[in-house]
Amino acid sequence: MKNLVLIVLVIHQVFFLSGQNGLNFKEGSVKENIDIKLHSNLIIVPAKVNGVELNFILDTGATKDIIFSLVGIDSLQMKAGRYISINGYGSEVPINALLTSGNKVELGNLIIDEEAQFLVVESSEINFAPKLDIQVHGILGARFLKNLITHFDYENELLRIYKDSESFPSYLRNAQSFDLSFENFRPFFNGELDFKNKVRKLELLIDTGSGDALWVFDEFDSTFELDNSFEDYLGYGMNGAVIGLRTKANSLRLLNNTLKKVALSFPYKEYAGSSNDQRQHNSSLGGEILRRFDMVINYPEKKIIMLPNENFNERFFYNMSGIGVKNGAKELMYVQEMRAALRDNYRAVDNATSSNYIRTNKSYNSYNYRTKIIVDYVREGSPAALSGVQVGDQIIAINRISEQELTIDKVSELFFKNPYKKLKIRIKRGDNIFKVEIVNIPLVL
Repeated sequence: MKNLVLIVLVIHQVFFLSGQNGLNFKEGSVKENIDIKLHSNLIIVPAKVNGVELNFILDTGATKDIIFSLVGIDSLQMKAGRYISINGYGSEVPINALLTSGNKVELGNLIIDEEAQFLVVESSEINFAPKLDIQVHGILGARFLKNLITHFDYENELLRIYKDSESFPSYLRNAQSFDLSFENFRPFFNGELDFKNKVRKLELLIDTGSGDALWVFDEFDSTFELDNSFEDYLGYGMNGAVIGLRTKANSLRLLNNTLKKVALSFPYKEYAGSSNDQRQHNSSLGGEILRRFDMVINYPEKKIIMLPNENFNERFFYNMSGIGVKNGAKELMYVQEMRAALRDNYRAVDNATSSNYIRTNKSYNSYNYRTKIIVDYVREGSPAALSGVQVGDQIIAINRISEQELTIDKVSELFFKNPYKKLKIRIKRGDNIFKVEIVNIPLVL
């Protein structure tokens, strides 16, 4: 994977509703590969809902399937339903949603659900587009996968889906599998955490809807103090920001593998929402850890395979700069490009090597719409705060990344990698443009 974890996106639907069949293969089909995109360690999967193509976050930690945005969609016909109130992680304030059943979902060319149930959230306050470099319309939860064997191939950005284990390639057929347990179709297994030289057992939720590494749900509030930790913005849920403590554990044992110096977060209990469902497990495993494995979840047989991939030994880091960013409004940008060409009389020649050709440079001017990158969080006491960066500032360049090349992923990656790296940032505040220099300082080693 090209990018480290950048943002944590956490959405947990904390209730159970029956009446959804889940995805199934069309008759005669046994496997399918689905191209996915990874953004901030989140799996973005394309799917058709009632014939309309949408992008969804695939979230094994969610019990329900949600549509929260129709940006860029002309129309989407949903079956009639009823209104209910739900709670998301991040607040006790309920959100109104339309519960609709009998919808058709297609994944790839071979997998289909004719009776899909969705929550359609109409709140204008729920908008994840600023946090990602791709338009996302909703969430597909664990229930969609309950009939399938799903291979999460993070390295190749693929979902490899099988009807049964007989369709596995040989290296998966020969791999060791371990037991899973399920609650409302959400997968769990046991792990061991070595934290401050004390080993504790964890019941881990496999949560592809979180881009972070490891969350542990202890009863900490904002008055709690923990050595070698710092308070930080942990993520963004349906009800807003989630705040808590960040630190590192000595190790985390997962099945027959052990990760060292693992990033560990403790969300404050006041952000847990009104449901007790989060307390039924004491921890969740997110994309920053999951991306280090070839992972196969066999829902029908309640088994899991986790094979370390090339990302396994990468170090764990936090946002060392203290800057959180989001996408802002689009702006019209003037771009001037110099393009070199080899020319023979009046004919442009590609891939030419003859010395008879001469090289000419031409200037090409264009206007493009670019999305502004806006600072939406500055951690108190961080290098960014000490350098004067403020919420609302626009980042227009970092080191050699120019304004037209800036994306959420590219910008955020610089804040999470390379301890003690110097960052030269051009900031626009109002009509003023100025430069700041910050150094990525790791608060927890």
